[in-house]
Amino acid sequence: MTGLHFPFRFDTDLLRADLATARTVEWPPHYNEQDYGGGWSGVALRSATGDSSQLAAGHTGSFAGTFKDTPLLDRCPYFRQVLSVFQCPLKSARLLSLAPQSFIREHSDHALGYDDGEIRIHIPIQTNPGVEFYVAGERLALEEGHSYFINVNLPHRVNNRGPAERVHLVIDAEVNDWVHALFRRGVEEHWDVPRSERPPRNLDDFRRHVLDDPALQKELQVLESRTSFVSMVLAAGRERGFEFHEGDIEAAFRGGPMAHIEGTPMPVTGWTPVRVFFRDRIPVAEWVYTGSRRFTEPFFEQSVKIALRNPFARFFRREIPLDVGNEAESGELPMKPSGFVFHMSRCGSTLISQMLAAPQSHLVIAEAEPIDNVIQAKQSVADLTGEEHVRWLRRIVAALGRRRPVHERAYVIKLDAWHIRGLPLLRAAFPNTPWIFVYRDPLEVMVSQLARPGRLNLPGAMDPSILGLEPGDVTGLSREAWCAGVLKRFLCAALAARQDSHGLFVSYSDLPDAVFGPIAKHFGITLSDQDVSAMRETTLFHTKTPAFSSQPVSGEKRAMASPAVREVCREQLDGLFEQLRSCS
Repeated sequence: MTGLHFPFRFDTDLLRADLATARTVEWPPHYNEQDYGGGWSGVALRSATGDSSQLAAGHTGSFAGTFKDTPLLDRCPYFRQVLSVFQCPLKSARLLSLAPQSFIREHSDHALGYDDGEIRIHIPIQTNPGVEFYVAGERLALEEGHSYFINVNLPHRVNNRGPAERVHLVIDAEVNDWVHALFRRGVEEHWDVPRSERPPRNLDDFRRHVLDDPALQKELQVLESRTSFVSMVLAAGRERGFEFHEGDIEAAFRGGPMAHIEGTPMPVTGWTPVRVFFRDRIPVAEWVYTGSRRFTEPFFEQSVKIALRNPFARFFRREIPLDVGNEAESGELPMKPSGFVFHMSRCGSTLISQMLAAPQSHLVIAEAEPIDNVIQAKQSVADLTGEEHVRWLRRIVAALGRRRPVHERAYVIKLDAWHIRGLPLLRAAFPNTPWIFVYRDPLEVMVSQLARPGRLNLPGAMDPSILGLEPGDVTGLSREAWCAGVLKRFLCAALAARQDSHGLFVSYSDLPDAVFGPIAKHFGITLSDQDVSAMRETTLFHTKTPAFSSQPVSGEKRAMASPAVREVCREQLDGLFEQLRSCS
């Protein structure tokens, strides 16, 4: 809940008369000096010490009885009358002024929401059309003499672009039965706080302008320092007649991606979708500028984190529905996937993807969140048709497969371990694309997973249906039984496709040599001497760096297995493992 528009209305003339009285005492600057730019000052009508210069609001858990009226309140009879309307224990009550051309940076106040047992009430006494009060990215329309509950637990900020100061009476109060009844009524009667349009030529308008100006984009993309980036954005905005300040820019950095506007084309070269979510059944991709950098990190999410260190990439994240436009319209055609890598986890798949990513001419996408988002789309879109699902999967794979360096010629996708259960969907979308399934002795995999659990082996960390398990299994199975149940479903899904001529079963024991031979051949990848050399360097890195090693000694793993692990493997997994070995 952003807030409530209370039914209490107050006489603006009387409010301003008391404000004039309050102006006869000194208004000290707000103590949070890092939270604002320009002038932000105030004076207390109630404070923890009874001193009118004490602007601290106190902390959750403080007793209302410790707050006292200040001498100033005795001189402001209408303010006292206003406070008496709120039939709950009052804590602080302050008059807070934001000077013209000043701003309060976006921030969240800790434990100051209704659910925390405390509410913050705003009563505008003096405002102007140039005041912008944003909560959770929405601009609120707050009128003089009206009263509002504002959920300041949410990110909020204020701009005063007008010619006069903005003054609010801000009251902190404890929740009691009267407040509970007030909120119940407010929810039932929809006391929503009115919204207001953002001013023209604002920061969002500037960001859209930049996306239509390739030359300006290039100037901003090369700036690695956030300070330099902010300075240039401010200067470029002023030069082009936009109105925003550093507080707006900081809020944009912390906020979400730019919302899609109808007619916005698909991003051109250098942009990568990093996640897909579903809004009103429509798949929407979040795009991030990644430039020409290669994805050489072990996992896609690591590459994205590095890309987002660039200020331009973080500032210009954007949302675009997955079905908007096509690749030809973006000025480039994606590579078709050379192969898919499925695996049962902890079996050398990361070594395979890192080796394949070593040559400059190879693009490897490893366990990408947007692919997982689309594969699991039925979790969000219950009535998803098979045709739609296939189309969405093709679109996200194509979007990730854009050539970055022009010499990329192979495109391999390493999937998450649980995606083997989605193999029929992948085959429907890419019927001619070769795939491999990497496996290992389940006993060794279980020992690794139980020692350092991945998400799939943390009961409750994922929807169990994704793994083929039931909700009751989250609490009903032992850790060993859960892990074995997950691996059993992975192996069964792989074995169900054993007759597929496009599939290849690869044993962990055959790595790394299998990457140079059977895997490369199966994917149709021709390796030069330079490629092989780069790939061998990768195997040395993994072997010499235990934190990244994909090949711990199997004998050590087996020796670490507990009797419970050995028993569950014997009962559920050993037979499946033997069937896999016969497929290799």
